[in-house]
Amino acid sequence: MSQDAPSEKSISYRPPTVAGAFYPADADSLNAEIEKYLELDKPKVIPENVKILGIISPHAGYVYSGFVAGKAYRELVGRDIKTVIIISPSHQVYFPYASVFSGDAYVTPLGPVLVDKELANRISSQNIYVKLSMEGHQWQRVTPEHSLEVQIPFVQKVLPNAKIVPIVMGSQENVIIHSLTMAIYKALQNTPQADEVLLIASSDLSHYHSYKTAYSIDEKFVQTFSRFDYFKLTSLLNSREVEACGGGPIAVVMSVSEALGANKPVPIHYGTSGDSPYAPRMKDQVVGYFAAALTYDPEFSVSSLPKLTPNDKKFLLDLAKKTVEAVAKGEKPDISQFSTPTGSLSEHYTAFVTIEKNGELRACMGHLFPVKPLYWEVFEVAKLSATSDWRFGPVKSQELPELSYEITILSRFKKVFSENEIQIGKHGLFIRYRNHSGLLLPQVASERNWDVRTFLENLCLKAGLSKTTYLDPEAEIFSFEALIIH
Repeated sequence: MSQDAPSEKSISYRPPTVAGAFYPADADSLNAEIEKYLELDKPKVIPENVKILGIISPHAGYVYSGFVAGKAYRELVGRDIKTVIIISPSHQVYFPYASVFSGDAYVTPLGPVLVDKELANRISSQNIYVKLSMEGHQWQRVTPEHSLEVQIPFVQKVLPNAKIVPIVMGSQENVIIHSLTMAIYKALQNTPQADEVLLIASSDLSHYHSYKTAYSIDEKFVQTFSRFDYFKLTSLLNSREVEACGGGPIAVVMSVSEALGANKPVPIHYGTSGDSPYAPRMKDQVVGYFAAALTYDPEFSVSSLPKLTPNDKKFLLDLAKKTVEAVAKGEKPDISQFSTPTGSLSEHYTAFVTIEKNGELRACMGHLFPVKPLYWEVFEVAKLSATSDWRFGPVKSQELPELSYEITILSRFKKVFSENEIQIGKHGLFIRYRNHSGLLLPQVASERNWDVRTFLENLCLKAGLSKTTYLDPEAEIFSFEALIIH
């Protein structure tokens, strides 16, 4: 930065900070470069009758990631979008909240882009973890943040009349992701403006792996995104099984887009810095880039649960029963004795195996998101139920004649924004609050004739919390559907 750069205290127009480094500093050169990446002579992926609510775009230097970013932004050309909410990670400084830019405009070589001050104020007034602030947007005190700024020239090019709401996440902890998600949704719900807003998540994927390793890591990310599974995505990011520096922004954009009507995730393009036609194709250490959209397609529908035949269900029950019996007898369960299934049994779903003894609960264990094919998942959680339910202890061989089995296959977890979304008998629930979590299957509520309020209270108690914790703004509630086999 030059020494005569404007003071942050005296001006509310944020000047360009990475022009000349991440993208050209000259307006004509920048305009021409963006047009090159947009490839407007090529067809779009998303039909015009399909609404786009959110996109994911990378944020590296344009010569490395522009060829991917351009494919996301090309889809926006001609769309009626009035305001763009851009959410980025903070690479340079930590702060325990999401910072909504308190200034009036971001400036690039293409000119200023005004902030939608009314919407920025509404978003920042919803909870304590989302604040109107300059933090993360500074251009003098710290190394300037690039990941939000580099999106803006693309926005200027394809949506020249749109305003922006720039948001930098100083932390990507679950509570910050949740709080920003709720803040944006509440600011937009039941407003005509919701139909005129686009959300953008600024993120790269894996960093500095070999070309082959990057593709392997990022494939899992893309597959999880394609299943609309933002709960699993954040879990994989927390366990470092996948990588995305803007994983928090992606989770926010996915969940808010769904709440506003998105029903179909659309992967548009994946590539790495080693694939860029505009940079040296070095493949020993690359960065992964992903362009994608969250859309509402009126002609699209997908089942959230597998379609199983009676034989499929019998196979899974036999697998669970024989696995528990082998474990209880001290034998090593052997899944190879079963023929390898195909179809829905080979698709990735998660499951719980419930064991009852003379009609009373004896054990119930499962996973929160799928990591293996359904048949293998049932095999694994049957072993868990037989050995690891701390409430009852391991199943003993002398109990086996008195046992019966039930398998519950779960859909992905969907964020709950209102109690009115919960349907008794249809939905199971999961709560996450600070270091506590708990899950109740849908049949628990229906078998006990609970109403929604009682269901939520018992969910809290299951998690070791006071029964009204679900009312706390920090409490995250997720619902899921289930296919029950018995």
